[in-house]
Amino acid sequence: MKILKNKLHHKLILKIAFYFFAIVGFIFTSVFIAMSLHLTNVAGSIDARNASFNIANKNFTHNNIVTSLYSSDNSPMEVLDPVTECRILTISSILPENGKVIMDTYISTKSSIIAQKMIRAVELVTTNNTFLQNRLSKCDIFSDNNSNSVTTASNQTIFGWILSKDWEVMRAALIKDKDIILQASRDSGIPARIIVSTIIPEQFRFFTSNREDFKKYLEPLKVLGNLTKFSYGIAGVKINTAETIENNLKDTSSPYYLGPSYEHIFDYSTTDINSERLQRLTDTNNHYYSYLYTAIFLKEIMHQWQLAGYPISDRPEVLATLFNIGFNKSVPKANPEVGGSTITINDRDYTFGDLAYEFYYSGELSDIFPIKVE
Repeated sequence: MKILKNKLHHKLILKIAFYFFAIVGFIFTSVFIAMSLHLTNVAGSIDARNASFNIANKNFTHNNIVTSLYSSDNSPMEVLDPVTECRILTISSILPENGKVIMDTYISTKSSIIAQKMIRAVELVTTNNTFLQNRLSKCDIFSDNNSNSVTTASNQTIFGWILSKDWEVMRAALIKDKDIILQASRDSGIPARIIVSTIIPEQFRFFTSNREDFKKYLEPLKVLGNLTKFSYGIAGVKINTAETIENNLKDTSSPYYLGPSYEHIFDYSTTDINSERLQRLTDTNNHYYSYLYTAIFLKEIMHQWQLAGYPISDRPEVLATLFNIGFNKSVPKANPEVGGSTITINDRDYTFGDLAYEFYYSGELSDIFPIKVE
């Protein structure tokens, strides 16, 4: 399998080289539209790159399937358009680690759209990297054989949060929780990567605001933080939010109603429902219900927006924003705003939606929680 994958990878690189010796340049322009509608008045912010998220999401297109190119499982792949191929090669020459992740994910998903979105995530993070942005905008990797792109290459990822101590701990803890995350995914019908993308900003916020606890307990044990004041568990679910999630499953007139197959997913085994609910959310030995409440919240929100004609099942940044600000701020619209509470990691400010987006398309942990084709 690995040999086949490597052969396919080499074949793609040769194909890219063939295309781009004939290309003299390509100009990429981005148009930013001011947003007039607002999602929330709660503490937090609309992400500064909000318009870019929405515009980028509309500009991805499938390429035709051709039978001359196959993945390692012998199924047809979407051939990358020349511009996307150029950008992957450009990123690979300057940021080898990120380029490799994009190429590996493209090969495993066989989706040109996923590749384009991963490239977009890199572009959004590197807006201040003039050298890379110029190379990407012109897509002229082969025009200058004396380029210093090789000397500027780095094995370090450009996603700053990956280099943090917080992520080192979080990564290990998520791997420990792999089985129950996948179980929550199966039970809810929500992709595991979407669930994890939504929980990661909450954990980063907890780690950065509780440094003493992080250094004393969480870092040595490589475990996730468990909130216990007004929001509970690793996902920071409020009691009234948990109740709303449960009630939506029973209310057939609600836009969040998911059908009879989900009505009993949170049924209780005792008559003391309040205590059992709290125990579920705060159980430090088993985070299953934290993941499941998160997943069902996301599924209910997706259903609401789908009914309104604005599907967001492929928008991790929007879903995380809505998870952060709550049901009452979920107003379906054509151009949803990305934002939420602000989290500072290694001197850079992120919003909930921003961080979820970067994780989802970074390729981190994709061997366990793969990026799914929409």
